[in-house]
Amino acid sequence: MIRISTITFLLISLFVLGLLPAAAGIVSAAETHTEFNVRKDIEKKGNIFDLVFGSPPPLATQRGILLIDSFFDKNENGRRDTGEDGLNQEIFCLVDNIEYSVPAFIPGLAYRGSYKVLCAGERYEPAITKEDFFIERRGQIVRVDIPCRKAGGEAALLKPKH
Repeated sequence: MIRISTITFLLISLFVLGLLPAAAGIVSAAETHTEFNVRKDIEKKGNIFDLVFGSPPPLATQRGILLIDSFFDKNENGRRDTGEDGLNQEIFCLVDNIEYSVPAFIPGLAYRGSYKVLCAGERYEPAITKEDFFIERRGQIVRVDIPCRKAGGEAALLKPKH
């Protein structure tokens, strides 16, 4: 007759032997992630509203904002001094292939996006015709103040000055 202690020993042995290969796989997987510094990103879980209506648009605090202004630079020092008036609707700028009349408020720029601003005018020509900027922080506000001088009779062209 088989004793109960023998049956218990056999069951415990089978249980332990059955779990050892699975435990070894878990340990090696943990070592692999540690060894290669792999980080799994947590997936965003949606809800029924996301499935039906789509995900919500990014908040304004997650996007960048560009403010463009221009002024008549009388002393041509490149800075706005007292008495140098702003130029409304005198120049225009291209941002991301969209034309904006200056002064301009351009919201919704992508986080970690790089943009080029090209400016020109007819009566006034910008001293800076090309400006590059990068949205490096969420909710960043970039202000570009463009100094301008009177045009020399010819319309300014959208050619960057090197």
